[in-house]
Amino acid sequence: MAARLFSSACVCLGLAFAQDPRSLVARAVAADDHSDRLARDYTYKVRDEIRELDGGRVRSTHSTLDEVLYIGGKRYFRTLEKDGKPVSGGEAQKAQAKLDRAAAEASHMTEAERARRIASEERDRAKFRMQFQAVPDAYDFRLLGETVIDGRGTYEITATPRPGYKGPLRTILRNLEGTLWIDKKDLIWVRFEADVLKPFFLGWLLARVGEGTHLSYEMMRVNDELWVPRGISLKASARMVLLKKVNVEQTLTFSDYRKFSSDSRIISAGETR
Repeated sequence: MAARLFSSACVCLGLAFAQDPRSLVARAVAADDHSDRLARDYTYKVRDEIRELDGGRVRSTHSTLDEVLYIGGKRYFRTLEKDGKPVSGGEAQKAQAKLDRAAAEASHMTEAERARRIASEERDRAKFRMQFQAVPDAYDFRLLGETVIDGRGTYEITATPRPGYKGPLRTILRNLEGTLWIDKKDLIWVRFEADVLKPFFLGWLLARVGEGTHLSYEMMRVNDELWVPRGISLKASARMVLLKKVNVEQTLTFSDYRKFSSDSRIISAGETR
């Protein structure tokens, strides 16, 4: 009888822990880091589209389509399109020549040189990712319930900036609030929606992002082994270099994830959600 009561108590404690929102977020951060490591064995494409708005009208649209590859442990970008048109033959040849040189260099590296490069890249990656370890400390979380996304059960959790937070990424994190969804099986976040409370600088937009900006981030499952970005969108009122105020929409769309084999041939991965 005592053993049965103890077992039941353990189950109840386990369920309580599993559904504690802060614990769920902490585990999601760790799972996301694991997927980020695995993603370095993949190549993929990313389309970056920026639309400048005038009221409700699109004033201009600019886009690029890049292929992202890891060669010898280092990340490379190859531009495939600009504004919906393939890059010129000369530009494509230069990009291919750069990749060929990188591949040749990697193939001639000694094991010691390869290990040093990988270690250096890993230090840089770890330094960047370490900042995200503080996310569970930056917010007060509340579990709203459960939701199905792409046929998979998720925990829906609100995130409100914690007053007085002074840790990593504080300029950004304390000025964002929103909702995130964590996959129940893999315990990794699969969607994040956030609103900007106060302006801050966002490097990949090269702008001061204004109050009221909305951010959206979605993930998808690939090859039944990792989660990778599907799309990132931003609807913003921003001030470029503090001079020109513009209303913009920016969308990053990720696709065509494919895995490198050991002999550097590209293998079709397929997407499993």
